[in-house]
Amino acid sequence: MIKLNNKKLFTADKEAVINTDFINKAIELHRGKLLSLYIENENMYMTNHDILRKEKKPNYKPDNRIILNYAKYIIDTFTGFHLGIPVKITHNNEVISDVIKEFRKINDMLDSEFELSKMTNIFGHSFIYLFQDEDAVTRMTYNSPINMIMIHDNSISELPLCAIRYSLGDNDGDSFGEVITNDEIISISVDANGKVKILERVNHQFHKLPVVELVANEERQSLFDSVKTLINALNKAVSEKANDVDYFADAYLKVIGAKLEEDIALHIRDSRLINLYGETNNLDAEFLNKPNADATQENLIHLLIKSIFDISMVANLSQENFGNASGTALAFKLQPMSNLANILDRKVTSAFNRMYELLFNLPTINFGDEWKVIHYKFTRNVPRNIKEEAEVLALLDGKVSNATRLSILSIIDDVNEELKRMEYDDNKASSFTRNLLRERVTDDVLDE
Repeated sequence: MIKLNNKKLFTADKEAVINTDFINKAIELHRGKLLSLYIENENMYMTNHDILRKEKKPNYKPDNRIILNYAKYIIDTFTGFHLGIPVKITHNNEVISDVIKEFRKINDMLDSEFELSKMTNIFGHSFIYLFQDEDAVTRMTYNSPINMIMIHDNSISELPLCAIRYSLGDNDGDSFGEVITNDEIISISVDANGKVKILERVNHQFHKLPVVELVANEERQSLFDSVKTLINALNKAVSEKANDVDYFADAYLKVIGAKLEEDIALHIRDSRLINLYGETNNLDAEFLNKPNADATQENLIHLLIKSIFDISMVANLSQENFGNASGTALAFKLQPMSNLANILDRKVTSAFNRMYELLFNLPTINFGDEWKVIHYKFTRNVPRNIKEEAEVLALLDGKVSNATRLSILSIIDDVNEELKRMEYDDNKASSFTRNLLRERVTDDVLDE
């Protein structure tokens, strides 16, 4: 009935009946095939890596568990680069623009968009969920694929069929969730074994599935999926290096040619002083050291760190002399990350189009297809040269529209709002000039 393909995509027949068997099968596939992968990614971001769960070494051996959380570094660096400066959303119609602004303000979209992008980079995809609260205000929230499933039909278009939002049950009782379809919201309960019971069905106002999937890529891969093994190997290498430091700090003392009583041995250990006397022809005392592999370890650590950034295509901003590079050199260093950001721009634009399509087609708003002419502007969060931007702005005077020229300036968040301010300033200046001329004319007449 329900299938899961290699793109982490659930599919079912578009005529499928949404009943308990259907929901149970979806949750069973989600728990059995995907949930452990998502939890692994969440653990890596939250600094709960595999090395913490390795078998403990004997008590007499050093057992450091050090985590260099490059998974979190990669996600936070890229998300800040991509959406550290909020996306600018504009519409030519002032009324529609005001509705967009109000929707974004009510739903704290500046924060929500950033968290949504971060979640997408961690798991490979995430979900936007629109709903109406008790006051009939349209709200937006985001969900991770840990607790939400979207099921598509098995047509060539793979259109969304329904979505299931649920949490894991525990021994204390059932957890609750809901199934969202094109027409209704079905409340469900889920027990600790994942078995579902339908509680209530309520119609919603969207007349279309109010859940939108945001994918990082078609394969729904996390930003650090390709470097998980490298990160785990780096944790192991650094931990073993720390173990070696502990080993050398607590090296065994070898004494040949003299018998040490237990109290003497303890005294030598605590005072770190050796004073053996008597027959010394065959006496030897020295610390036992294992071969030093420091150079090999350092080479491995440097190789792993370099490989992590090379393969993930996220720039290592903490690299020595990174900030001292010239403009062109810096652009080349950031090029791989810029390519990833450009891909995600298109995915975010597609998801936001679906979101605003849902919003605009609510009976209370009814803007129809106006979502098609919403303009999204993404700005990379890198140091900006305002002087250069102003020079480009001046060079384009008379060659492109004022709106296009102003969009170049990174210090302007809302181009339409800036155009209104400029128009207001022009009108105010014109009014002042007219009043001044009128006063001069009046004075001239009086003088005559």
